[in-house]
Amino acid sequence: MPAFGLELLREVLIPDILGQDYQQMLYWAGKGLARKYPVSSIEELSDFFQAAGWGQLTLLHNKKNEMEFELSGELISIRFSKSNEYTFQLEAGFIAEQLQMMNKHITETYEQLKKRANKVVFTVKWDSKDILDDAPLGKRSQR
Repeated sequence: MPAFGLELLREVLIPDILGQDYQQMLYWAGKGLARKYPVSSIEELSDFFQAAGWGQLTLLHNKKNEMEFELSGELISIRFSKSNEYTFQLEAGFIAEQLQMMNKHITETYEQLKKRANKVVFTVKWDSKDILDDAPLGKRSQR
């Protein structure tokens, strides 16, 4: 897929359609995509990123209540070189929901842009006390 076509949609059309809250909406859209394309391991998560053309996702650290991933690749470099305004909230939301489904805890992901290195670092955090019950997806609640 040509990078220009993808960027035209992501960085021009979507913000125009969604308005100023588009970054938050992309995060929730990423969570929705994760529910439609669930994975069962970190390796499958990385494979999905490759297949989707989102870049190379690498696990950097895995701690008790936190993981850190790095996203790199040609498309990431292109995105950083073409614009000063970019967001990786779609990917952040996708990662958050995948890990939430895997670890059964309320999970959030934060992006940190490393423009000079042409990388994005995602920090994924959860609180082991925020456990999800086994109710169907639309009816989950915190205990």
